[in-house]
Amino acid sequence: MYVGMAKLSLVIANAHSLKEKRMVIRRIKDRVRERVGVIVNEVGSLDTWQRAELGCAVACNDRVKALELLDHVVRVTMSASGGQVVAVAKDAWTFDGEPAPIAIVDDRTGSGDKAVGQGDEAWVPDEWRDDLDS
Repeated sequence: MYVGMAKLSLVIANAHSLKEKRMVIRRIKDRVRERVGVIVNEVGSLDTWQRAELGCAVACNDRVKALELLDHVVRVTMSASGGQVVAVAKDAWTFDGEPAPIAIVDDRTGSGDKAVGQGDEAWVPDEWRDDLDS
């Protein structure tokens, strides 16, 4: 599996407040989500009116496909009105993490794996065990 990540630096020249900046960013995020199906989020320059950094990540079974998706995100962002993309950093890496066992949640109690491998009555406190044995 490949994980592709991109960071886009934008200049929003017409923004004169954080509210105006957020409107432009929201428009870009919505357009990318509609057209590419990838979620983009603001990851830097949060308090600067006329600058923004957007980030996104994709997971694919092919490195070339991951990079193509990131290119499509960049193109859609460039075509959105209100901001100018001035820098792009992107790459795709292989991810070979081994799956780790997860805790099984018991729907009756909401507890995790506290009693896994300890029998059905392992969760019962010692002072209650006499009542169970009766």
